[in-house]
Amino acid sequence: MDRTLLPQHERLIPRACERFSPDPDLLALVVAGSVAHWLASPESDLDVMLVYSDAAAEARHEQGRSTIFDDTLANYEGGYLDGKVISPSFVDEVALHGSEPARWAFADAFVAFSRVEGMEERIAAAATYPEQERDEKLRDFVAHVMLMGWFMPEAEKRHDRYLASFAASRLALYAGRTVLALNHLLYPHHKWFLWQLERASRKPDDLLAQIDALLAAPSSETASPLVASVTAFTGLEMPMSEAVSRFMRRSEWNWRDGRPPLEDS
Repeated sequence: MDRTLLPQHERLIPRACERFSPDPDLLALVVAGSVAHWLASPESDLDVMLVYSDAAAEARHEQGRSTIFDDTLANYEGGYLDGKVISPSFVDEVALHGSEPARWAFADAFVAFSRVEGMEERIAAAATYPEQERDEKLRDFVAHVMLMGWFMPEAEKRHDRYLASFAASRLALYAGRTVLALNHLLYPHHKWFLWQLERASRKPDDLLAQIDALLAAPSSETASPLVASVTAFTGLEMPMSEAVSRFMRRSEWNWRDGRPPLEDS
């Protein structure tokens, strides 16, 4: 993987620092997104996190000013700056109990400007994989793989194209999340999901091909091999009664403990 910034982004970062650093409430500017993840193309925008004091960030959120867009700083085709307003306490919250997508947003991120000592360490802590959740999540993911596999013949019985499409996309998601968890890799949310899955060293040889076949033609015929492949690969044995209980608790009754549904966790 090429770890060199493209010239247009290398030029844009100091311009962004110069543009925002005069604001005394700004504590740090953190480069994130595709540029930080080394996934940027020549036309990619620059995603940044603007770290304001807790009070200033809260005031901006209340005023509906949680994001910043600037298309005047970039001097290349399609370039612009897209920023999110966060606070130091937000970074610490992510490190403490953030979802995997929230953590992945900080993975590879780097501090371009800071008035706060130790900001780099706080960013790194926010990007850590939540090892304490891994074992339970693995069982939850496998349970959802099993349930989505059960939904598919139900959709066929009813000639329900919506249910078939739903089951196929969620089966692909939970099969992939099972593999990411086995590899201690953060789930980056949908945009970079398959890219992250390709990076996993431990996975069934035909996993990506099976996911592609399922999404191209949702059916029991394409779902069953994926369910069997992933459940066998994990080595986890689970009765359907446990799978149903886990699905109910994490996707239907998750509101009871205030947690997000499993697919967003």
